[in-house]
Amino acid sequence: MTKPDRWAVREMPREKLWKYGPGRLSNEELMQVLVGNGVKGCSVAKLSRRAISCLEEHAGCFMDGFQTFQIALKNIKGLGSAKAGAIAASLELASRFLDGKRSVRDTGDVIPLISSLAGKKQEYFISITLNGGNRLISKRVVTIGLLDQALVHPREVFSEAIRERAAKVIVAHNHPAGDNSPSKEDVKVTENLAQAASILGIEFLDHIIITETGYFSFREEGFL
Repeated sequence: MTKPDRWAVREMPREKLWKYGPGRLSNEELMQVLVGNGVKGCSVAKLSRRAISCLEEHAGCFMDGFQTFQIALKNIKGLGSAKAGAIAASLELASRFLDGKRSVRDTGDVIPLISSLAGKKQEYFISITLNGGNRLISKRVVTIGLLDQALVHPREVFSEAIRERAAKVIVAHNHPAGDNSPSKEDVKVTENLAQAASILGIEFLDHIIITETGYFSFREEGFL
């Protein structure tokens, strides 16, 4: 007796996508749509399960440019750089459009955007740009490494803000050692950025230092 085709009793992911929309697909089925097809010795379902596992493992690294995630994806046998790039790009694109609807009105709204920095072993300095209605425009890494006046120059922070026609900017960085108290360098960088923002006509809302145990807000502490 011939075994029934397992796909005969349920629709293929792409068919389900077009018929019902993406909300009806499981995570694995959505990944199958992105992956497209399998390779010899490894079905598309198996590749997708491995990619989903990789996604779950590296979920906190997306704001760092997908580099770690992409490398991990490329190391999945049968996936390849093209498919890995397509998956990473689709996640970034979705993030940009969804984050664009996010409203940022106080420090509490910023913390979810920067929480992944808390456990980093290096200092990550990021900028967050907003429009006049406090809607998020972008979130990007400015520098990675030790915070220093020379490394965090106002032009590195505000060049993109000008290009995006942003009305407001927030910056944040982490302290890997765990102490969220601002250093002398932190204070000086904040002063430099505030002065540059004033000249450019951009509102400098806050500089936040985050660690695994809490955060320090220059705005809340009266420095801005």
